[in-house]
Amino acid sequence: MKATIIAKWTIVAATLSAACTQMLDIQDARVDASLSGGSGGAHVGGSSGVSGSATQPPHGGENDAAPSGAGDGSGATSPSHGGSVSEPSGGEAGSGGNSSASGGDGGETPLMPSLCESYCDTVMTNCKGKYEQYRTFDQCVEVCKRMPPGSAGDENVNSVECRVRQAEFSAAEPFVYCKSAGPLGAGKCGSNCVSYCSLMQATCTPESTANNTELSYYDSSQDCLAACGAIPAHDGDPTAYSSSATAEPSCYVGNTVYCRAYHITAALEQDAADEHCPHAMGGDPCIDQ
Repeated sequence: MKATIIAKWTIVAATLSAACTQMLDIQDARVDASLSGGSGGAHVGGSSGVSGSATQPPHGGENDAAPSGAGDGSGATSPSHGGSVSEPSGGEAGSGGNSSASGGDGGETPLMPSLCESYCDTVMTNCKGKYEQYRTFDQCVEVCKRMPPGSAGDENVNSVECRVRQAEFSAAEPFVYCKSAGPLGAGKCGSNCVSYCSLMQATCTPESTANNTELSYYDSSQDCLAACGAIPAHDGDPTAYSSSATAEPSCYVGNTVYCRAYHITAALEQDAADEHCPHAMGGDPCIDQ
């Protein structure tokens, strides 16, 4: 009798289980062979029926490329004007593309501008018109590369860092500070002759002017400084440097350190030392007019 009752309940339980399975649409578990062996990220919109966005790999995952270096401007792309470094495009997580994120987590971290790019942004923004110090952003960067970088907070030193301070001050008083924020020091970032000769020795060399027959370079910084100090002053000479073509009196002509500096910056901008170094040595048009 007891065995008969147990058998009946077993049949009832089996019947109810089958009915529940049909009502709730519960299917037997199975293994999809197409998903076996994979270690990558989840697929979006795949045949597995899983909704939502793909999960990015963990911080520092094996598919993230190492971030590129920054800081010295050699590897960063600079704009034609304006200065901030364009951000590199980040690769998609798990795609094997390059990532601009510092930790490789799929985000983007802007690269910091180099010292020269930051300096040139500031001086070109604040020194315009007759106070202009560079004709183009690229010219500024090329000149800056030939200057000693110096240390933050520099004063009375021929360095880029000293000029950064002068360029920042020029936002309020361009007529006071732009002349010492440019290629010449104007006595606040080294003397004009010290600045001129530093650029001259870096730009006008036997190698860069090898095919010239006219005087194109100084044998030493001492020779350059002596020649610069001997330039006579004339009425009507400029009292400050400007790269503006409309500034009066013009720095483009005349036996002045301003004319010589003008042609050094032109040589760097145009990669034409052989053409401009003779002018920068005191040749025509940097002669008494």
